[in-house]
Amino acid sequence: MRGLPGLIGQLFDDALALVQAEVRLAKSRAYDLLRRSRTALILLGAAFLFALGSVVALMLGLVLALAPLVGAALAGVILLVVGLLIAGLLAWLALRQIGGPPEKSVPATPKEWMP
Repeated sequence: MRGLPGLIGQLFDDALALVQAEVRLAKSRAYDLLRRSRTALILLGAAFLFALGSVVALMLGLVLALAPLVGAALAGVILLVVGLLIAGLLAWLALRQIGGPPEKSVPATPKEWMP
């Protein structure tokens, strides 16, 4: 039969083994998530490249369509300005989303939470 010091030592050893097992489990989950995320990010990157190529083809088609009307150089400039305006608008919307709506005041006490 073990004494109190032996039981405390065993408790410490068991706690240490539990912590080590939890760390191994967390590492395993993290590596699994990283593996799945890496594949997803590669697929998203490929999708982005195909979308970018489609936008380039669309812009080229629009330049070719406008060229007989206003000339190739002016058609390129028109589409450049329109593309930059759209990009600016999208960036502005993104920055507004990041900033979020103005913060509302939070009630200080639970009594103020009730209407």
